[in-house]
Amino acid sequence: MFEKELKTLRSLYEKGVFEAPFYKSRIQGTTVFEDYDSFRKIPLMYKDEIRNTDPFERTTTPRNQVYGIFSSSGTSGEKTYYVYSKTDKEVHEEFVNTFYSELEIDSNDLGGVFAPVDTGVMAHTMMWQFTTRGAGYVNCPVPSPDEMIKVVKTLPVTVIATRPSVVTSVGCNSNFIQAARSSSVRKLILGGGFLSEERRKRIEYLWDADCYNMFGMSEVFGPMAGECKKKDAPHYIDKYLMIEVLNPETMEPVEYGKPGIAVYTTLWNKGFPLLRYWTDDFIRVDNYPCECGRNLPKIRFYGRMADCIKIESDYVFPQEMENCIMKHGFFDEYRALKRKDGTVLATIETYDGVTILDSLKNELEKLFKSEVAIETVPAGELPYDGHSPRFTTE
Repeated sequence: MFEKELKTLRSLYEKGVFEAPFYKSRIQGTTVFEDYDSFRKIPLMYKDEIRNTDPFERTTTPRNQVYGIFSSSGTSGEKTYYVYSKTDKEVHEEFVNTFYSELEIDSNDLGGVFAPVDTGVMAHTMMWQFTTRGAGYVNCPVPSPDEMIKVVKTLPVTVIATRPSVVTSVGCNSNFIQAARSSSVRKLILGGGFLSEERRKRIEYLWDADCYNMFGMSEVFGPMAGECKKKDAPHYIDKYLMIEVLNPETMEPVEYGKPGIAVYTTLWNKGFPLLRYWTDDFIRVDNYPCECGRNLPKIRFYGRMADCIKIESDYVFPQEMENCIMKHGFFDEYRALKRKDGTVLATIETYDGVTILDSLKNELEKLFKSEVAIETVPAGELPYDGHSPRFTTE
């Protein structure tokens, strides 16, 4: 198991990639790369450990090979800074060319980056994906519905990169919908959160454009997996990424093809290597053949453990609730609270004239395996930053 990946890691170790202080106490010689059981003795890395170290304690990248210093978004605490090397940029470009060539994004396109542009790596990788394909881009750093519409009405933007909830927000106004549908936008490349199938349908209707899901994380370099034209979960380049899938309770590897927590190890000379990084992402790795013909596995993302409700032995994630409510015409924000007595309070944003039907209540009760009370609030009362939990427990 993971024989090729461990051989690559041993080679990286011998080249001194893990000589940075952050890794020295974790790796005691090359024997940890002999087999998977030995590798599992390396302690898991956690976000808080990274936050409490200087970015240059985690890298062996010479200063003349540093491409830039970028950060996490900081929505869940202080920003965490990472060294990105020139090699990282090359790997990112290979990712972009692998997936975006099939999506036919090229120098004839004008990209729209609808995300705050600061030190956070997400917006920067969105810009890089367009320049890698020879396309130009324009930033919309305050992507409110009216600002996005101003951009696409003023400029011939053909491809948008942002989070799914951002482009859904134009649905609040019929004039915005008309402007979005009549714009030059033909594709939306979305990341920074899950993309439920019902939200995809909604976005494709609002923009009259194809919608593709990208999956990634700041600690890698932003996107690390991308959908093909079949739109059936993002493929990832396995020569660069080793993914362990662990049971969140026993910490043991799950049976192949079963869901669990993703633990990532990067497989190139990265500015900031990941070595058994626990992500809190609940995923399933799918290595079944895809109709697109690519021999690359897929990541099927369910959600984050910090944003789920455990019902008996099962986990319920926000995208499952999202698929329920969007089928019933609710396209805005929502929350779920599991009360101490086991019942669930579902809060849904809505507009005047939209009513709660018994069929929605029945579906939610089937999902949560409990009595569900539904309350509605005016649209805009449940602001979402792309990271905060939608599900909580008393």
